[in-house]
Amino acid sequence: MSGEPDGQEFFATYRPDTAVLAEAREAFERWMGPEPALSQLREEMLVVLSELLSNAINASRDPLDAVAARAWHEGSEMVLEVTDPASAAFEPTIAWDYDDPLRPGGRGLIIVESLVDDIAIAPPDDSHPLRIRCRRSVPAVR
Repeated sequence: MSGEPDGQEFFATYRPDTAVLAEAREAFERWMGPEPALSQLREEMLVVLSELLSNAINASRDPLDAVAARAWHEGSEMVLEVTDPASAAFEPTIAWDYDDPLRPGGRGLIIVESLVDDIAIAPPDDSHPLRIRCRRSVPAVR
């Protein structure tokens, strides 16, 4: 995965507990800033963060592991990356389950994909944890 931050970045680690989702959303929202013209982008990226962190937290097998969220701006794009050190058995759901649309779970990446311009998944290996990186164009503010 390429690309490095070109300015101030957001970085936070969280214990694998869904109770941290509200704290993560608040911190990420503060980092994105209060610009009214970007309210839709802000709300959608908060959903993206929540879905990715929730997936990472639910996949964690060790309460001492930490999931990490990192975001930065690259030109006219916002990049958000979530790293999950405990997802050795990662298998993304790539299609909606039409046979059972009410079944719980398995739709986080589908939701994320609908809200971003690009998503890249770097599966875990011996030296790197699972990384999911999303890119979203940021509209110019007048």
